[in-house]
Amino acid sequence: MTNPKTHPVEGWAEVDFNSEPFLTDFKKVYEGMHAGGCPYAHSSSGDHYAVASHREIMSILKGYDVWKSKYGPALSYLETPGVLVSVDPPEHTFEVRIVADCFSKEIFESLIPDMEAFMQARLDEVFEDGAMDLHDAISVTLPLFVIHKLLGFPLEDEDGTSRIPWIREGIITMVGTMLDPDGDRADALAQLGPDHAGVQAAMRTQQMYAEHLAECKAKLASGEWQDDTNIVCRFLTTPGPDGTMLTEDKIMGFMNFLETAGSATTTIMLSNIIYRLLTEPGAYERVCADPELIPIAIEETLRLDSPVQGLFRTNDTEVEVGGCPLAVDTKVMLLWAGANLDPEVYEDPMTFNLDRDLAKVRRHLSFGYGTHFCRGAPLARLEGEIFLKAILPRLKNLRLNGDVQMEKRVPVLQGIRSLPVAWDTD
Repeated sequence: MTNPKTHPVEGWAEVDFNSEPFLTDFKKVYEGMHAGGCPYAHSSSGDHYAVASHREIMSILKGYDVWKSKYGPALSYLETPGVLVSVDPPEHTFEVRIVADCFSKEIFESLIPDMEAFMQARLDEVFEDGAMDLHDAISVTLPLFVIHKLLGFPLEDEDGTSRIPWIREGIITMVGTMLDPDGDRADALAQLGPDHAGVQAAMRTQQMYAEHLAECKAKLASGEWQDDTNIVCRFLTTPGPDGTMLTEDKIMGFMNFLETAGSATTTIMLSNIIYRLLTEPGAYERVCADPELIPIAIEETLRLDSPVQGLFRTNDTEVEVGGCPLAVDTKVMLLWAGANLDPEVYEDPMTFNLDRDLAKVRRHLSFGYGTHFCRGAPLARLEGEIFLKAILPRLKNLRLNGDVQMEKRVPVLQGIRSLPVAWDTD
């Protein structure tokens, strides 16, 4: 996979998806692609193309016989299959059926009391201070709390020390290599070296998964835990349609995937929602006065501020995209964030609008589409509702309280790194 498969295309945008100008103002890049009538790009720093057309992306995602996930959602080519977003049917179908049993509506709804209690406890801790970095204090912690409730192991070490700092550091380091311009994540991590804090954190996280898997196996065998004790126990005891069980490597992969995809993207969503409400004229006041607007606030933020820039597919046969012929196994980045700003789908797409039709806004691609639609989307939406229903009535006169820092360490994601806010305590 070392020979270049792509090249600049006349009329297409040339985009360096890792560059500071793009990371600072990527929406203008997407807006320009749409305004120019050519929603396609070639990467000037990586061997891939990119598509920002909502219609074209939908077409690609429906072309299951041509467009594959087997080489993974990152720019590098996976040598061995991953899980869910890195496999195709029938393996994907097998995995989804197992995940469906573990990610049911009933399981999600059973978490509501715990999520509500968590939110109130966090707000109790900071309320009298009248200020906090909301991103660190709640947007990071709530999704990790939820995922660890599902997985079945604590966010603290035995001595009470929080695991969150190194879990987050590992996630940022690993996901941060997804758009490595050399197209080799393993080499990128190797260059960081084994003593790099992020690499150490990722290794520590993998050890945590291995220890939890061993504990689940042992306690299932002893009868202390049952098959529904947590998701890992369910993975160990739930057969696929043909009676086949997930391998331990696959279960480890699922733990890693769920922790990363299930927390990092939701963290971004939560902070983006508050940022939108506090910076769009009248939005905060409207949603506070009418909680029925919470669903559209969540969906409109997901549309305008998609947590993920996009993910990759590769073509199994020669095919054309935008009139450009593609060699087999060419990496093409499907730009969810760009498609969500497509004027062919959304009127005045760069504007945050609480009066949009909810059903139409939900046509956004922030959770993907089709076979690989995000199975955790209902949970993310539920977390968003509980988050807002706790914060808005409790933190009166909520407002920004300093400079908001954007997250630029992970080019495939877009979001906030620091969100200082203040509120009235009397």
